[in-house]
Amino acid sequence: MESLWVLLPTGQRASGEWIDDTLRARVEEKGLLARTPRAGEFPRQRVELIRDADPGAAVNRLYRERGWTDGLPIVPPTLGRVDEMLGAGPLERHAVLGEVEPLGGVASVEKVAVNAVMAGCDPAHFPVVLAAVQAILDPAFNLRGVQTTDENVAPLLIVNGPAAARLGINAGWGALGPGWPANAAIGRAVRLVMNNLGGGWPGAVSFAGLGQPGRYGLCLAERADVAPWPPLHVELGYRAEQSTVTVLRAETVINVTGGLDELASVMGSAASLFGILHSGKAGVILSPFTARRLASEGLTRADVCRELFARGRLPAETWRRSWLHATVRASDWPDWARRAAEREGSIPAVREPEDITLVVAGADLPIPQHAYCPSWGHPPCRVTREIGPRPTRNAEGAAESAAPA
Repeated sequence: MESLWVLLPTGQRASGEWIDDTLRARVEEKGLLARTPRAGEFPRQRVELIRDADPGAAVNRLYRERGWTDGLPIVPPTLGRVDEMLGAGPLERHAVLGEVEPLGGVASVEKVAVNAVMAGCDPAHFPVVLAAVQAILDPAFNLRGVQTTDENVAPLLIVNGPAAARLGINAGWGALGPGWPANAAIGRAVRLVMNNLGGGWPGAVSFAGLGQPGRYGLCLAERADVAPWPPLHVELGYRAEQSTVTVLRAETVINVTGGLDELASVMGSAASLFGILHSGKAGVILSPFTARRLASEGLTRADVCRELFARGRLPAETWRRSWLHATVRASDWPDWARRAAEREGSIPAVREPEDITLVVAGADLPIPQHAYCPSWGHPPCRVTREIGPRPTRNAEGAAESAAPA
């Protein structure tokens, strides 16, 4: 028999209650216990000893049956691995980032580190995970809504600044995956935090009717090496030498091949009615080839957003025939949408051009391949957090000072 000392990834409320007790009651009520037959069955302590001929496999089996995974194998969060993860972060282990909605598990730095280990993060990824978790805990992100809606919304993480290249966060070939460890692990860590500290279990708390692959993780960087404009974080007011993560709420990722006309056409035809209803902020991932061509014609990032805003419109008649139009009171639709429908016969995908978040990413090919990420929910959301400095260490391993991420 071999042994592993592992830390529990699940959450406690500030009152000390474990969120798994609520989840156990929910899955029993919904008839979902077959998926997580050991929900709520674990020692009520910080650390657990696993003894088995194959303890790594035993941890995976236990955590899956307790509802603590996303269905894929995890890395056992041993004491040593979690300590190593914490050593790469800018905050001490017992610092609290906030409470994760909707069940209110306390997001201590240690708990986030446990979930980052499980997701397969390298310690160097941890400052990005912390910044992303801080972003989704911002009230503007409306994590309660994201976790409980019947829509299929997922966080979209966009990393900018020196940390992106240093950590190998892919912005080029196949940036949205699969095959890129940093992108996959960072995005997955945020999802595990949402599940294990916020209780976002499908069917029990999360009522997304279909889900989407992006709910495993949706993370990429912007291509600073070929983008013809200042990077997104600089245009949002940060310095070039800072590193940031910007988080949007994405209903899905829609592939688009073509120029601005094709991209605008998809934005109009696939405009999220929930995004219009709540004046959401949409995401556009623009190919380097197209970005450079547009820049050579004298267009800035803001100019491109204005063009997409002007051209990407939903016909008012389509809106009026929609299920959501019949369901929502006319007075609940925002003034800007109702005015556009009445005066112009069509509605833009977003309230104003600035509500389009445009990033340059993808392979540097002479092919215009883009993606459109319609927005969901309220309030309008684009949250950016700086990626905190990582500590430097002396020969004895003690923290000495901070280096920029």
